Amino acid sequence: MNIVGLGKAGCAIASSLEKYPQYTVYKIDDEISGERCYSLGSKDHPEAYESSTPDLKEFFKNIEGEVTFIVCGAGKVAGSTLAILEQLKHCKITVLYIKPNLDSLEDIQRKMHRVCFGVLQEYARSAVLERIYLVDNNVIENFLDNLPIIGYFEKINEPIVWIMHMINVLRNTEPVMGKVFQTKDTHRISTFGTVDFLGDKKQNLFLLDNVREASYLYLINESELKSNNGLLKKITEQVNSLRFDNCRSSYAIYPSQYEENYVFCLLHTPYIQKEK
Repeated sequence: MNIVGLGKAGCAIASSLEKYPQYTVYKIDDEISGERCYSLGSKDHPEAYESSTPDLKEFFKNIEGEVTFIVCGAGKVAGSTLAILEQLKHCKITVLYIKPNLDSLEDIQRKMHRVCFGVLQEYARSAVLERIYLVDNNVIENFLDNLPIIGYFEKINEPIVWIMHMINVLRNTEPVMGKVFQTKDTHRISTFGTVDFLGDKKQNLFLLDNVREASYLYLINESELKSNNGLLKKITEQVNSLRFDNCRSSYAIYPSQYEENYVFCLLHTPYIQKEK
């Protein structure tokens, strides 16, 4: 899978994914260097990034198939988002949108976020994008607790990267039981998260309104899958207890060599998410 990170937040998450061999990572920022990196140069305004976005045909010459494009709309460089996506339109594009902590933004950054947040959701709903996954830094901060000042964003990014990677792996793995339903064509606005195994604690990375589809991916120690005769009933009971109103749910169970069991969730809606 190809990963394209734009801006500091997008590039930081893209860099964290480089440790996994499944991804080919490209990074674009105002000032950046290294392999598969492209520097746009520093500009004063988001509009300047948009109007001066270069032809990236040579930079993207090896990209085809699936692309995950990672961006936070609060950075000025995000002004080039649509111009860059236009140059990737031959690919199957999923956007991972990072919603910043709005309390820490200047007015221009808030405006940029609102525009990018809304437009990319509209692109997804109209099927210009395959999907948009929303994550909210403020939500993640609330469940992590006691974050350091130095290394703050690295800690915020850790669950995003880990959950995203594990879901990608499992969705390309055959389950031993169950099946994740194919989402309806209109349900392209999404988020992901975790659930306590056989518990009721949920940690979704964005508070998605009007959830219409939910999928739960159970990664369970293989020995327990062989020995726990009542496990399937407990899993189906948990899935039923997690059900949203007017929402269909599915689950799949995968064997694992980890000692600990994990549950990952995917939530989908056709509805544009508004600022709270």
